[in-house]
Amino acid sequence: MNMRRFAALLLCCCMILSLLSMSASASAEGLPELYGVEAALLIDAVTGKPVTAKAEDEQEEFAGLVRLPVLLEICLAFDEGRLFENTVVTVSPEAAAVRGATAFLAPNERIAADLLLKAAVMLNAGDAVHALIQALYPSAAAAAEAVSGRLASLGIEKSPSGYLCEGLSFSANEVAAICRELAKSPSFLKYSSVYTDTLPHASASATELVNPNRLIRHYSGCYGLATGSVGSSHYCGAFIARRGGTTFIAVLAGAGSSDARFSAARELLDYGFSAYRTVEIKAEGEAVGEIPIKGGLMQVLSVITGGEVSALMPVNDTKVTTECLLPPVLEAPVDEGQTVGLLKITDSSGAPIAEVPLIAAHSVKKVGFSDCFMRLVSDWLGLE
Repeated sequence: MNMRRFAALLLCCCMILSLLSMSASASAEGLPELYGVEAALLIDAVTGKPVTAKAEDEQEEFAGLVRLPVLLEICLAFDEGRLFENTVVTVSPEAAAVRGATAFLAPNERIAADLLLKAAVMLNAGDAVHALIQALYPSAAAAAEAVSGRLASLGIEKSPSGYLCEGLSFSANEVAAICRELAKSPSFLKYSSVYTDTLPHASASATELVNPNRLIRHYSGCYGLATGSVGSSHYCGAFIARRGGTTFIAVLAGAGSSDARFSAARELLDYGFSAYRTVEIKAEGEAVGEIPIKGGLMQVLSVITGGEVSALMPVNDTKVTTECLLPPVLEAPVDEGQTVGLLKITDSSGAPIAEVPLIAAHSVKKVGFSDCFMRLVSDWLGLE
């Protein structure tokens, strides 16, 4: 009898181990191997949460992608009204001489800033980027200082020299941070998904613009960013793609060929979309509760979320728990939009995944003597 029980117990243990092994294999299925690249990173474009990575903090040569910080400064200048689409830019001989991806601009050519933006976003064209940043900042030192400050605001400490950040190296993490900001710019998004177009010139035939990022045409949901290469054996790229409410950015460097670069990017993005999805937890401005008010014209304060709350979750585990941290009472006055609490979101294991401030939906004024007097009179007269 004891032998039978032992045999049954042994059989159960074997079955459990087998199931655990199958589960581990299933969870690892589809995970990119990334053998063919030196560095790679896949992140959630909204939160910046990393999904999978390889040597993501190693400094790499990113070829023409080193212009992305300059392009970000240019796009934000358009967004903020520091540079206008109809501004006529005179292309300097220095800008026209930039090598690599080019819009074939001529020295002293006069061209609308919006046309230069199109070439800069579609091709990462060095001559167009140079002409635009030169239109913003009259000296290379001023441009470098502005771009350095922009990078510092993203937590990236670099010291550019000249107009185009040439000679700098970046990590995949740093490139991804720059790409996240670019993807928020309406000026960038205006042309980021355009695959073919033309650039007219006043005194020459138009330049045919063909986006070198072939995933825009051949990968569902891809709408930018940029590609580059160093010599004939070091290819890099950054790609952004959206499906439904989920958006990923893939960054890679050191691929052995152009095809290997695009193949690795597809592999990264495919894994992200198959294994994860973005779950909207709370909408911005959604009501979450009330707080009693002491000494105010109103007795309670309505509380709402101060921003949209979403989280990237595994497709097989989207359970989340929310916790509102609010004070038991607030003393007037309270301003509309004032932060009064915090909403914490955790996953099924209890690990934190997001936090969002809770704010006052309206203002509450402090009760004064005249308010108290009018309230007494209203009560005495039976008025509401």
